[in-house]
Amino acid sequence: MIRATTLRPLLAASGLLWLSACTLIPESEPVRVYQLPASTLGSNPQVQPLSLSLRINTPQAGFAQSGPRMLVNPQGDQLSTYKGARWSDPAPALVREHLVRSFSLRSGLESVTSDEHGLHADLHLGSDLQRFQVIYGEQGPQATVELVARLIEPGNRHVIASRTFLVEQPLDDHQPAGAVKAYGLALDQLSSQLLDWALPQLQDYQQHRP
Repeated sequence: MIRATTLRPLLAASGLLWLSACTLIPESEPVRVYQLPASTLGSNPQVQPLSLSLRINTPQAGFAQSGPRMLVNPQGDQLSTYKGARWSDPAPALVREHLVRSFSLRSGLESVTSDEHGLHADLHLGSDLQRFQVIYGEQGPQATVELVARLIEPGNRHVIASRTFLVEQPLDDHQPAGAVKAYGLALDQLSSQLLDWALPQLQDYQQHRP
């Protein structure tokens, strides 16, 4: 039987151990969450209307490109991240939503949806996100986006057309906020290039569809 006089020192010692254990647990660093800037692309009232629907699928990506971390390639093949900063969504989702908005505003299509809705569409825009990172090169750091895009007939999985796009946008500021601004401009460029490539393909498909 443990006496009360013996129990008091034991409780005091256990309390000290508990307090010391708490001090050993590192405090989590504050994380700044960034979303993409609003697109500078406006609507295009002169575009030819198309009686087609397009579904933009979330780009496929490797493990490193699939998460919300802001990747940096400082040299060689080494990948790092901006400390204490991340995207509001995984990079492929950011790219998808930017493309959905751009095509909705500027393509003249009857409807533009994403794979999140699971709706029927005449054509799908599939893609592989090869790079979504800041790369330090001879010209300084640049927000780099590389995307392999494909227009696909969903019924037979036939690829109508495919093309690789590479956009590099210099950073005015080397901090995460500067990278976010550069990514916004890079994705505007990517969307414009994709639209210039895809619209003739879509117009031709509408003219010759069965």
